[in-house]
Amino acid sequence: MKNLVLTLFTVLILGSLAGCAATLPAQLPTGLQVKPIARSDAGTPFDAARSGTFATVAKGKVTLTDRQGKSVKVVDGAASALSFSPGGDRLAVALPAEDGTWLRILDGSGKTLGETKIGGRITSVAWRSEKEVLAGVLNVRKFSFGSQMTSRLFQWDGSGVPVATTLNDVTLRPQVASLPDQLLYNQLFIAVSPYRDEIAYTTLKDPPLFTPYLKVLIRNLETGSGAEVGQVQLGGGKVIYAPDGESLLIGDAENAARRVSLPDGKELEAWPSAAINPALSPAGTYLLLDGHLYRKGKEIATFPAGSRGVFLPDGSAMAVSYQGELFLVSGLEDGPVPALPADLERVLKLRRLRSQKLITDQEYRKELERKEPVQ
Repeated sequence: MKNLVLTLFTVLILGSLAGCAATLPAQLPTGLQVKPIARSDAGTPFDAARSGTFATVAKGKVTLTDRQGKSVKVVDGAASALSFSPGGDRLAVALPAEDGTWLRILDGSGKTLGETKIGGRITSVAWRSEKEVLAGVLNVRKFSFGSQMTSRLFQWDGSGVPVATTLNDVTLRPQVASLPDQLLYNQLFIAVSPYRDEIAYTTLKDPPLFTPYLKVLIRNLETGSGAEVGQVQLGGGKVIYAPDGESLLIGDAENAARRVSLPDGKELEAWPSAAINPALSPAGTYLLLDGHLYRKGKEIATFPAGSRGVFLPDGSAMAVSYQGELFLVSGLEDGPVPALPADLERVLKLRRLRSQKLITDQEYRKELERKEPVQ
């Protein structure tokens, strides 16, 4: 096959980190290069900034590493969530504490710009803008008849008191409440729309006599209105917006990953690979599903099962975490990210009206085609 030479079951020996050989078993096409970049404790969060800085948890400490592999430890303690701001100048860090979670914002050198303590366990963080970070928080209260789980969204500007909104409140049966924490708390994943006006998230549903599952929902941050767009099994369900903001990628631990339209949740596309932690490139050209890398819907490379990835914001590379190491996969050609419309305020107003069901999706799309009248 032209321009596609796969090295079958080849182990790439990629130099060393701190004296230990770093290896990544992979099948790669010609044009992609791989090198070890940083330490990354297994199962911990990591992220990549626009500048090429990587945030990882290494030996129980939050570490920043540049493209040359130079690392600096900036926070003591293993973070439960890490997320760079859209411009890459700030890093949000969630640090579990005895009676809650510290949410801290760092600058590019690791200096603390602000911090606040939140009661509950932060399961995910995402940025709405350079000045506002969102955190998904779970609280569990145990009673004799079962347990009460509350899902909340916190919006914080880095200095004032975070604004909390309840997303879900559910009573858990004893057998569900007794599930291992790594499964019970492995939910409430939050993603922010490219328009920055809406989130997609997952919440637990525990119906009597049935198996618990996760609902996938969207919510307009201005109106508070939204809709359910899908369901996945407990332990899966990470959500990612497509670059145009009008569809959503939903990962699942056992079933095929799929892309659904918004706000009706109709399936648009499905892949044979299941994935708990899917990753989508900024322009949508590449998709990573449980070690399978797709380009425009065609599988082009494979990485070990259980490896996790995140794309750099410019789409030129991807960071892959595997067995305690972070590898940089470069040579990607993602293409330009769709620009927001010139008449953004008008579009945001239409999206608010659609979220409140004051206009139908068909009316919304018809209005989008109409040019804004000249004032």
